[in-house]
Amino acid sequence: MPPSPLDLLRGTPFADYTASATKLTGGMINYVWRMANSAGKTIVVKYADSTIAAALEVKFSIERMDFEVRGLALFNDLPETLSSDEALRTIHGLGKELTLTSSVRIPKLLYYDRSKPFLILEDIGDHLNYENWCLSTDKPAADVDIDFVCSKIGEWLAHLHAFGYANFDALKEYFVNQPARDLLGELFFEMTAKSIVEHTSFDDKQKMVESIQQFRAEKLEARACQKALGPHTLLFGDMWPGSVLFDIDARVVNLLDFEFADIGLIYGDIAHFVAHLLPMHFLRVKPYNPSTDSCPHSVVAFLSSYKQTMQQKYPAAYNAVTKDAVRHSTIFFGIEITRDVLTGNWCRCKKNTPKTDAPLKCECADILLPFARKYILNTKDSLFNVLTSE
Repeated sequence: MPPSPLDLLRGTPFADYTASATKLTGGMINYVWRMANSAGKTIVVKYADSTIAAALEVKFSIERMDFEVRGLALFNDLPETLSSDEALRTIHGLGKELTLTSSVRIPKLLYYDRSKPFLILEDIGDHLNYENWCLSTDKPAADVDIDFVCSKIGEWLAHLHAFGYANFDALKEYFVNQPARDLLGELFFEMTAKSIVEHTSFDDKQKMVESIQQFRAEKLEARACQKALGPHTLLFGDMWPGSVLFDIDARVVNLLDFEFADIGLIYGDIAHFVAHLLPMHFLRVKPYNPSTDSCPHSVVAFLSSYKQTMQQKYPAAYNAVTKDAVRHSTIFFGIEITRDVLTGNWCRCKKNTPKTDAPLKCECADILLPFARKYILNTKDSLFNVLTSE
């Protein structure tokens, strides 16, 4: 069991935030509370245990919070209690070269105690995460907001990736995230390949497995060679709907959770986010079939904004986005969609309960798996082709 947030706050500059404690939901990794003081002011307290909050049998090093703090230090001033930390001062100094994105907000770090370990963030307020917000409305006006959010995230990632590319040598000292790599591991690829063999009827399933194995080998080689398989940069690391909270009234996109920030290839952010955007469109627009219908407007907005920002403002970084980057994104996207379908996700017909850890056996799988198969086999019609000018 996690400690009481009241105990965590004791002895800190926020010890008076004891009027109320509300446990927040949405994330899967840490324990998070909103704390209020008698004047009604609120903060957010985030505690890291040595296991994942949503799966206590899964270990995740508490060192992940160091990466969260480093990521936050890029975007906002350090709290006074951390002003003497040389590494964080260096990171914050580097962050002054990072172009900020209008209407995108990163919560400010207010306090960090590594010995506990927990941190305190400013409270951005109550907002649905992208998935819950996107799927909770059918209003046409929501499409405008969806495009706005996705384009802003594309722009923000372009700024981050270009910054990471330009400052790679300085950043790699602080952002090689071994805890995140240990958690995600290479098991992701092995389990997906095994599930393809066991739960699909594709005649070329062995070719799919070979593509996954080759991708995995290239990933390991890329880490060893760093820039050799182009462009290595700073990744947000967990760009998925749970990390995106949209303030509809203020039209501000809030981005949370930097504990997966890492050095890597751009597919780790680009393909990972699209692997959520497209299935969410599949859930939201029930006639949609990705094999026959046009690319979802959310994906177009995201990729177009990313490319436009990179191409216009960071030509050197953009020129590093080669056909290999498209291929990496294509295959990884196919792997991730396949993995999610084979663990029970993305069912819109309600014949299967999502997230049951059992493969979908309904028409949703019949639509999504053949589409994902083409991507694992590196389809020439990849939606990621738009990233390059070729």
